Amino acid sequence: MPKNIQSVIKGYSRQKEEEQTRLIAAENNLPYINLVNFPFTGDVLGFIPEDIALKFAVIAFERLGNIVRVATPFPFRPDLDEQMNKLGEVGKVRFEPHFCSQTSIEYAIKQYSKLVRPAAERTRAQAEKESVGDFLKNVANLEEFGGAIQNVSTTKLFETILSGAVAFNASDIHFEPQADFIRVRFRVDGVLQDVAQVSADSYHLLDSRVKNLSGLKLNKNAGAQDGRFSIEIGNEKMDVRVSILPATYGEVIELRLLTGKAFLSLDQLGLDEGAKAAILRAIQFETGMIVVTGPTGAGKTTTLYAILKSLNTPEKKIITIEDPVEYKIAGIEQIQVQPDRGFDFAQALRAVLRQDPNIILVGEIRDKETAEIAINASLTGHLVLTTLHANSAPATFARLIEMGAPGHLLSDAIRLIIAQRLVKRPGPKEGEPGRMVQAQFLEPTAEYTELIKQKASIREFEELFQKLGGKSLTDTKLASS
Repeated sequence: MPKNIQSVIKGYSRQKEEEQTRLIAAENNLPYINLVNFPFTGDVLGFIPEDIALKFAVIAFERLGNIVRVATPFPFRPDLDEQMNKLGEVGKVRFEPHFCSQTSIEYAIKQYSKLVRPAAERTRAQAEKESVGDFLKNVANLEEFGGAIQNVSTTKLFETILSGAVAFNASDIHFEPQADFIRVRFRVDGVLQDVAQVSADSYHLLDSRVKNLSGLKLNKNAGAQDGRFSIEIGNEKMDVRVSILPATYGEVIELRLLTGKAFLSLDQLGLDEGAKAAILRAIQFETGMIVVTGPTGAGKTTTLYAILKSLNTPEKKIITIEDPVEYKIAGIEQIQVQPDRGFDFAQALRAVLRQDPNIILVGEIRDKETAEIAINASLTGHLVLTTLHANSAPATFARLIEMGAPGHLLSDAIRLIIAQRLVKRPGPKEGEPGRMVQAQFLEPTAEYTELIKQKASIREFEELFQKLGGKSLTDTKLASS
């Protein structure tokens, strides 16, 4: 008896499968092909995006001039012809159908991970510097850019849009499917601006590119997905954070561009002298807590990274806990939380404390447990930097008390609270960001300790802040440019 009877049975079954497939092909006047161990190439496979190959069980396996041979076990699907016609128009080729077995198609689809994805990462992720650079030289503003990309080939569309976003200092790119087209928008200085409209066919290929680069599922029914990838645009390497959401007319894609430009120093933030001096005082201490508050999009992470940039020296061990890691910083250990796997901020903070770092950045305090651990850490030999959602600096105390943080430790733990928002920089100079930080700061005193003991309301904390000379965000001065 053979040592592996299963392999014999499987081999016999495979042979019968191919024989049956060959017979069906002949009955339907279709050419037959066995794709198992076929010498695929990435450029031919790429004529059909991986998600379409999966959805329709169809594969491109050979090119002869403008004819591309494709194979499928389901040649009579009513929607297959329509899909192939669309891809043929985009790729300027004609598809020639062949019949293959289910095993053939399964083998073929596995080749994407070996031939297509690595090629995308190695070559397509490198923007075509010269052609895109020449293209951008001829556009002076976003309106001209939007009009010009209508003539860009599908293969260069993705790199061109990314390069344009970098050239116009956009922080985000939004691809938003509408009923008849895809709207492309850039966020520049915090404001979303319409850039262009692209066709659904072009967007389909772009959608596949983003997912391949990010390692996301290609299935359109995968639901919301998050990922990231690195890419080189011109001479600048950057990380791109990806968010995909299913919507009425298709998948909405948002790309956050994490460039080195966003990693600013304290001087570049545009803080007024009072707020900057308060930060410099607070970071002289080896223990305590610095809290940055403000709404989403207020630049809290940028401010914390600017503080880290001042603190990052070889003799200090710095660890960050983030969701997600936005900017990679040399010399600092950065940890991404994974709440869906039970590794949240509190869990990560416990683990980090075993490493005994000098400085810890906690991306956000969201619950009582994280607040308690962070406060205790700040009182036991660590400088803790963190963010919180609160509308003002004095409201931070009430927010933490409401969250269940140990009130009797708050005034001893907190060195500084900064409440901030981003505003347009008046007359930005060459190389300066278009927005700057408008900040309100609070350094706790004995008066705040009394209110904390009483578990005072937000209004009472704000009244004390004003009594002690604190100003509202709208009354704080902007640093001169």
